Amino acid sequence: MALAVIKFAIIGLIIAGLIFRTKETVSLLAVGGFITLISTHPIIGFGLLGLIVLGFFIKKPKKVEQVAASPAPDPG
Repeated sequence: MALAVIKFAIIGLIIAGLIFRTKETVSLLAVGGFITLISTHPIIGFGLLGLIVLGFFIKKPKKVEQVAASPAPDPG
């Protein structure tokens, strides 16, 4: 009975996290899934990790251009 209550509480926290903090909850679930993948299938997990890292190195970040601030209009 106690385990059922604990499982229900965890499911409730995940659902609340998906509603209120979607990005953080999904990324945390993805990290947990990736750790599980590496622990069960290390070759596939590390291969996927290598592809992800390679993708980050290949993708060039967008350059942020400096926009000159225009002077404030003269009230007079």
